[in-house]
Order: sequence, then C-alpha cells, then structure tokens
Amino acid sequence: MAAYSFGSPVNLTTPRGENLSVEKITVSLDERSSSIHDAQTLKLASNEPPSTCYQFPTQFQGQTIYGVQLPRHQKAIALTFDDGPWPHNTSTVLTILQQHQVKATFFVLGRNVAQYPHLIQQIATAGHAIGNHSWSHGYQDHSLEMAQAEIQQTTDIVKQHTGHKTALFRPPGGFLDNGLVAQASSQKMVTVLWTIDDTYEGSVDLAVQNVIQNATPGGIVLMHDGGGNRELMIKALPLVISELKQQGYQLVTIPQLLNLADTQVRSEDAIDCMSSDLT
Repeated sequence: MAAYSFGSPVNLTTPRGENLSVEKITVSLDERSSSIHDAQTLKLASNEPPSTCYQFPTQFQGQTIYGVQLPRHQKAIALTFDDGPWPHNTSTVLTILQQHQVKATFFVLGRNVAQYPHLIQQIATAGHAIGNHSWSHGYQDHSLEMAQAEIQQTTDIVKQHTGHKTALFRPPGGFLDNGLVAQASSQKMVTVLWTIDDTYEGSVDLAVQNVIQNATPGGIVLMHDGGGNRELMIKALPLVISELKQQGYQLVTIPQLLNLADTQVRSEDAIDCMSSDLT
C-alpha cells in the first residue's frame, strides 16, 4: 500500500504516537456489540443520500495521504478533530466553528459515538464531515478479525446516527502497520494523516504559532476534541481560524480538500457544500 505526501509542507510533521496522557479506551468485542445494540437510534430529518460534497475522487481510494498538492494561490486547508465525540469539548468546538462559519472534519471513535449519540448528530447536522478513527483507539497489532471489527462497527454506528457511510479513516496515533490501515485500504477508504500536529503543552500563542507557521495550501491540521483535557486547543482554535483567514486561507473539509486536488472538479463545486447536504 502506498502512502502519498502531496506538496512540500514546511516542517512536515510525520505520524507519531498521540499524547500518552490521552485516555485509552478499551472494550471487548462483546461489549462493542452490546454498546451498538443498546445505543439509541436517532431519526434523520431526511433520507436523501449524501451529496457529492462528501465523496472524493477515486484516485484517493485505498490510499494514505498527509496532505494534497494545490497551487500556491489556491490557499485551502483542512481542520480535523480526533477522539470525540466528547462531553463539553465537542459542543464547544462546534460553537466556535459555527461562529466563524467554518466546516471541519471529525474523526470519531465508535465507542464514543455509542455513548454520546446526540453529539455525533450535532456534528452531522452542522454540516461537518465525519471520519472513522477506530472503535477503541488501540495502538497494538490487530488481527484481521479485530481490525475488521474496529473499523466496520465504527462505520456502522456513524451511519446509524447520521445516515452517512464514511470513507475516511485516521489510524490512532498515526500508526500505519498495526493492521488497521491495511483493513481500511482493503475497503477503499482513504487514510488521512496530517501535515500539522496540534500542541499539547505550552501557551496558546505557541499553539497558534505552530499552526500558522506550518500552514501550506493543501495542508491538514490535526487537533483534538476528545480523550481528555483539550483546554489549550479550544482556547487556540478561534485565533487559529482568524489567523488562517487573514492569510487568505479557506478552511474546508477533507472531502472538499480531496476534490480540490482533482483537476476534474471546479474549485467552486468542491467548496460549495451546504450543511443540509450531509443528511
């Protein structure tokens, strides 16, 4: 399986283990099935299929990307949030994004979706893209059966509560060789990594500076709304958005970013997604 890094981002951050202080979530296969079965089914406002704004070019199917190559003048960048949905944090992030009229991509854990189904519906209703971040956020090697369960059950529960079958996957910790990415690739999902990692320690100013100094057209910013105390990131988020916009960046979802990289798709078509399209 090939991994592609499009463009030449400044100080490219390669995948590494996510902060070890992030709460690890473990659950047996039986517990997973029970959690999904017991989760409340939320009705959707519409049964229409997802719009093409939440699909991406076939060239990315089964591939691993860090970012995409865009012309220098086409300043689009994607904000992504991992490990949710999570009480308080996710709602706060959604409020900030709404205030700034920004769409982002949330890579969610299946177990958290089962625990907080109302939050995943809020994400979907607001028009954000949703990706699969596995069920339990395990870093260990996965058997074929375990990898299938981690990915498929997360995909299923996201679809149950949003009506959207995601084809985006982000491996916990950015680990590419523990069985999860191989399974995602076999399902023609695009594995999405990042060009900029958020800051776990330090000041808000340093967190903002980290993103702004490393921003490039076609870049992907890794942030977190779940798994623990995300106060620093939440405080930095409004400033990050404002600074990126001042530099001329348009903040887009991962599907929009992938479509922008496809020369067959007009830029205005790739970006013009309404919140109601997700359902």
